[in-house]
Amino acid sequence: MRYVTIAITICYLFIPCPGHCDELTAKKKAAIKEMLQVSGSAQMGELIGNATAQQMIQLYKKTKPDMDPRAFEIMTEEIKGVFHDEFIVKESFYPFVYPIFHKYYSLADLYELIGFYKSPIGRKLVSMTPIITQDSMKAGQEWAQGIFPSLGQKLQSRFKEEGIVFE
Repeated sequence: MRYVTIAITICYLFIPCPGHCDELTAKKKAAIKEMLQVSGSAQMGELIGNATAQQMIQLYKKTKPDMDPRAFEIMTEEIKGVFHDEFIVKESFYPFVYPIFHKYYSLADLYELIGFYKSPIGRKLVSMTPIITQDSMKAGQEWAQGIFPSLGQKLQSRFKEEGIVFE
C-alpha cells in the first residue's frame, strides 16, 4: 500500500497537468478580462438587457394588453440601466465568468486570443458580429416560419395518437 501512495504522489508531481489546472491568478483574471473586452463579449450585457426588455414587454403586452404604454418605456429604461450598471460600470459578471474561461483556456491561450482580437481581422470580426447576428436571427425566423406548418401538423398528429388533448 505504501508503494501505491508513493507512485501516485510521483505521478502528480511529474505528469503534466492540462492548462486548466493552473491557479486562477490576478494575472490570468486580467488576461480573461482583457480578452472579453477586446472580443466585445464584455458588452454583451447591453445586448442581454435589450433582449430582456423586449421579452418582458412582449409578455406584458400579451398578458396585460391595456397596460399604459409609458410603463413599457419605463421597463426598457430601467432594465437597460440595470444591465449597463451591472455589466459595464460595476463589472459584476466577471467573477462568474473567470472560472469558466480559466477552465478552458491557459494563460498562453488567452494571450493568443487577445492578439487575434487586436488584429485587423479580429477587430473586423468584433465589429461585424452584431450585424451578422441580427441578420442570422432574421434568417432563422424566416426559416422557422417555413417549417412551423409541417411541425404543427406533426405535433397535432402525434398528440392525437397519444391521446393528448389541448383546450
